Amino acid sequence: MVVPKGKTFLLKSIEFSGPCVTRNIVVQISGTIVGPLTLKEWGWPNFINKWIVFKNVDGLTVQGRGIIDGRGNCWWENSCHNSKHRNRPGCSQSQPHSVNFVATSNSQLKDVTVTNSPMFHVTLLDLSNFNITNLKVDSPEESPNTDGLHTQSVENVSIRNSYFRSGDDCVSVGNSSFHVYINDCHCGPGHGISIGSLGELGNRAEVKEIHVQRVNFFGTMNGVRIKTWHGGQGECHSISFKHSNFTNVMNPLLIDQHYFAESAKETSAVKISNITYENLHGTTNILTPSAINLGCSRLVSCTGLYFNNIFFTPARNSVKLKSTCINAKGKTWGRIEPPLSCLNH
Repeated sequence: MVVPKGKTFLLKSIEFSGPCVTRNIVVQISGTIVGPLTLKEWGWPNFINKWIVFKNVDGLTVQGRGIIDGRGNCWWENSCHNSKHRNRPGCSQSQPHSVNFVATSNSQLKDVTVTNSPMFHVTLLDLSNFNITNLKVDSPEESPNTDGLHTQSVENVSIRNSYFRSGDDCVSVGNSSFHVYINDCHCGPGHGISIGSLGELGNRAEVKEIHVQRVNFFGTMNGVRIKTWHGGQGECHSISFKHSNFTNVMNPLLIDQHYFAESAKETSAVKISNITYENLHGTTNILTPSAINLGCSRLVSCTGLYFNNIFFTPARNSVKLKSTCINAKGKTWGRIEPPLSCLNH
């Protein structure tokens, strides 16, 4: 299937569903695909929350130098997550996700630009063996809840040489994500690379073998973050963040096990263990002097936190950086700046 160069096509919600007899199907996006301009055209309020869906197609390649433009401004203005009119009567709690791969294993997405998504730009759900290369996500910093890429119930996913600019997480790694590799990417503006949130509504979570290397974070709210809810169960373990640079990042290294629940009583927590931070350096936004913030559960310690050669300086020399810990246990090697004296051994 070809979207020809020089042409623009208006597309409403659509699903390309398999299984297919033919193997190695290619969708060549050389032109431009655009979404509807108004909520009415999208079918609000009875809209479908996924715009373009590829489902149950094995061996799919979506590629090309074209553009998928969700034209999401009408959704951003109506979103309950829009800080200008949060919780306004009639606002939308959820918006369409632009490009969605569901049970589409042994497949790849490469060289495509996804821009101005109403909500998440790309989602990977219930699949395995998926490669993303040279993906470009480009939406305004103020666009609400527009994660660049979200994974859930996936295994063996590679994200390489990609560019993420959005109003939320560059990449969000959801529950039941195993063996996800994020290498040689740009992140910013946005909220950084996040594992979670995990354990919402007391749900059990398991995330393991997530490895992030050689990422440039620029002007993001967070750098690398693990976030869980009070009352969650399960485990997040065997994670590494290595060889990355941070420029003017507000919270470079963050574990937040009190996500949206600072004052609520803890009853249980997702167990966090075996997390490696190595060769991470850069500058931090002066609004938050805690360059390393390990806010673990008070009920269940974070264990096996390993830090090797971590070096952060403030964007302005007048600010002194610090590290903060809650119930965090681990070891340090090499130079650690600011010092992690709060880490329990």
